[in-house]
Amino acid sequence: MEPILDVRRTVAIIDVGSNSVRLLVARELTDSAFEVLDEERFDARLGQGQVNGMVAPAAFERGLRAMRVMSEVARSHHPDMITTVGTEALRRAPNAPEFIATVKEQAGLEVRLLSAQEEAYASFLGVVNSTPIRDGSIVDLGGGSLELIKVEERSLTSYLSVPLGSIYATQRYLKHDPPTRSELRELRNAVLNELGNQRPSPVLYGVGGAIRNMARIIRQRRGYPLRRIHGLILKASEVEALRDSLVATDAEGRCKIPRVSDTRGEYLHAAAVVIAEAMRLASAKSLVISGQGLREGLAWQALRGESPVLSDVRAASVDGLLHSNGVLPASARVVAEVARQLFDATKTVHGLKPIDLELLLAAARLASMGIHVEYYDRDRHAQYLVHSGDLHGFSHREIVLLGALVRCADGGPPDLSPYMEVIEAGDQRRVALMAAILGVARAITRRTPTPVVSTEAKLRRKVLRVELAAHEPVDAELLALERQQKRFESTLGIALKPAFLQLA
Repeated sequence: MEPILDVRRTVAIIDVGSNSVRLLVARELTDSAFEVLDEERFDARLGQGQVNGMVAPAAFERGLRAMRVMSEVARSHHPDMITTVGTEALRRAPNAPEFIATVKEQAGLEVRLLSAQEEAYASFLGVVNSTPIRDGSIVDLGGGSLELIKVEERSLTSYLSVPLGSIYATQRYLKHDPPTRSELRELRNAVLNELGNQRPSPVLYGVGGAIRNMARIIRQRRGYPLRRIHGLILKASEVEALRDSLVATDAEGRCKIPRVSDTRGEYLHAAAVVIAEAMRLASAKSLVISGQGLREGLAWQALRGESPVLSDVRAASVDGLLHSNGVLPASARVVAEVARQLFDATKTVHGLKPIDLELLLAAARLASMGIHVEYYDRDRHAQYLVHSGDLHGFSHREIVLLGALVRCADGGPPDLSPYMEVIEAGDQRRVALMAAILGVARAITRRTPTPVVSTEAKLRRKVLRVELAAHEPVDAELLALERQQKRFESTLGIALKPAFLQLA
């Protein structure tokens, strides 16, 4: 059980990148979850126009303004600490000390230059604490550099930082706009030369603003039913098609492509070339998008100190989502315990798998959170919170199934028809079975706190006997069970027989 903290710390993270200066303000919910209070972004483009590595005068001034803005917004939240870091553009800039000193004077911020290793580790933490990755590679594409991070058993085993960020790659290799064939070939060869000795794993995760922008474009082209970017899977063919459309026009034309950010039109084509080539080298059929990276990793370091890697991403994010929506995890766990017992008692009938049980237990804990938005439409609100909330470690398909479960937890058939692109064959039946079990579990735990001391479920000859033991009458629970009986019996094909045992 993750305890509610008496004093919830707030941290502010400022990332001074080659393209953007970005702020994240996060407040801890438990010792393994935080919520985002605020974000800010300023496209200072420190890496633009660097000659011999020097931050150009115009970029210098943009950067100072960005830092003043970030300082003002961060301090408005009265954070316990502000962590400000600089990456590739400042790492290679001879005038970085001057910029850092002026930032301290004008904005009161201490900028710490991250080494390539520190940057890779922070990005690794952001991804590993928000996705199911266990073994694979992470590509973090910024404006100045590309980090290639290898992950084994949820640990960082190696990293490589190369000067292939979107701004740097554009300025060095793509002199014309649109670029010529020879320039594109030269950039692809540069990716091969830089990454050839440490080819990425076919299991590939992508991080960074340019990659997220590519994901938004592809999501719109698909007409994808979910708004989530985190966890979206891009096919290699989709990335290649996007690359081809971006390099075929100039910056003005790229900005007219739906969902291309106005601030990225100048460089996004280079990012697409680099990512498509990295995927080709990895023989990766797809790229999984992570919406969390460097800033979130730094937040984890600030909040968790020497043990920043979470042991169970799913459990941590479920607890965090419950806390942020006013639900005590302890009461939600009671429903999950009863759901587990019912699942086990009927496993010879439903034929569901252990992964289905994991989803059922998560849905059992999350189903009540819609009440804290509005009671009378609580089921729809619960589904919305599952779809759009800070829920990590689940695939988009699992998010859809969880959403359907909480939507029909108390009755009605699940409707997966809007999500045919996401779900698999058999998911409609799978969700119907889990929803029927969940409905019975919620009926047994009708009141909070529940007077039911224990529940015993036994299946004999296609009759599930469910005995509720309590020190007081449980008429409310028995009535709730009657309301769930028809759905349960018709879905599982067995009879449900509730019983009450009065305890002394």
